[in-house]
Amino acid sequence: MQTDSVATLPLDARPENRIRGELMPASQVPRLIVNADDFGRNTEATDRTIEVFRAGRITSATAMVHMEDSERAAALALEAGMPVGLHVNLTDPFTATGIPASVRARQRKACRHFSPGRLRLRSWSFDPRIRRDVESAVADQLQRFEELYGGPPSHFDGHKHVHCCPNVVLAAPLRPIGRARNGLRAWPGARGAMGALRAVRRALTYRRLLTTRYFLDIDKLFRDPDSLAARIGACRETSVEVMAHPGFPHELRALRSPLWGQALEGSPLGSYGDLSRA
Repeated sequence: MQTDSVATLPLDARPENRIRGELMPASQVPRLIVNADDFGRNTEATDRTIEVFRAGRITSATAMVHMEDSERAAALALEAGMPVGLHVNLTDPFTATGIPASVRARQRKACRHFSPGRLRLRSWSFDPRIRRDVESAVADQLQRFEELYGGPPSHFDGHKHVHCCPNVVLAAPLRPIGRARNGLRAWPGARGAMGALRAVRRALTYRRLLTTRYFLDIDKLFRDPDSLAARIGACRETSVEVMAHPGFPHELRALRSPLWGQALEGSPLGSYGDLSRA
């Protein structure tokens, strides 16, 4: 019996990986990256992230800066040897003390551009009118990251997926980082018009960035535990990132669970620093 199941195709032949016959810009290196978002946002997010990293349940994190626990989080990450990227925040106000008034003002202005009512539209369109505001706010966060961590981030993603917005992913201050979370946000890639639009958006905006072939959400993985092992198993052929939020109780339970430990066994674990275009 003939089948056209996407899941049975070789990874490089699957339609979600091609735009007009060209491979989309993702690392082919077999690797599983389990990244914890919101590091440094508050003490719970920090402590739980460090706990699961030391337990071998995640492999990296992305940190928020100018938040209430950002400084302590940086010290703990450096002590633990955890790879850390930048969790670009353009939606929430800063909560740390001692922030320069000008930095707070630029963040407030950026947050207005990415308010809940505008975020969906921003994820599909580039607005040259807000370019300077976005780049100024991003530059502030990069500068603070380097002050806290002593160097550039391993990669970047976005709080509330703001990194999917063209104004963010194309921001000049982020170019030197060169690595970012996959903006497709689907497994193995949605079919139909919306799936094609997302693939085109990613191909256009991610040409200069190195990312993983697939991006998964641990919350969604645990909603269908029967398929968890198969999806995680893709890391033996190509690069996969799993997003997690240890600060969320239900995701922390998933990370601590025996099922997750079993899924990681034998997987080529790593971080964004391990990816290459080869």
